[in-house]
Amino acid sequence: MKHTLTRILLSTVCLSPAFGSDPCWAQHPGAPSTPSHGAAVPQPGPANAGVEFENASIVVVRIRMAPGEKTPMHDIASARLVVWLTDAHLRDTHPDGSANETHRRAGEIDWVGVQRHAGENLAHEPLEFLAIVPKAGGPAPK
Repeated sequence: MKHTLTRILLSTVCLSPAFGSDPCWAQHPGAPSTPSHGAAVPQPGPANAGVEFENASIVVVRIRMAPGEKTPMHDIASARLVVWLTDAHLRDTHPDGSANETHRRAGEIDWVGVQRHAGENLAHEPLEFLAIVPKAGGPAPK
C-alpha cells in the first residue's frame, strides 16, 4: 500500500510534471525554449521547472511548486526517479476523479511510472524535487 501511495504522490508532482512524450522537454513556461531532440509542443505542468543536467543517458529536471500551486491534468510519458529536496504534502488526482494525499520527507527517493494525473501542493511551504528521466536508447552504464 505504501508503494502505491508513493507512486501516486510522485506522479502528481512529476511530475513530474514536467514532461511530454520526449523526456528531455519540460512542459511549462520555465523550461528551455528548445527540446533536446524533436519534441512536440509542451504540455501543461508546474510553472517553475528547469533542466539542471542532460547527457546522452539522462535528463535531470528541478521542479518547484509554490504553496497551494496546482498542476493541470497531464501525462507522465517516461518513467523517472524522483529525489525529494524538501518535505512535501501533495494531492494526486487521477482521470477517473479519484485522489490521494501523500507526505514525503526531504531526501526520500521514489520511482514514478508512466501515468496521467493532476497535482496540488497542499503544504504552506514550497516544495522542490529532482526528476531524473532516463533517455530511450541512451548508452548502457559501464
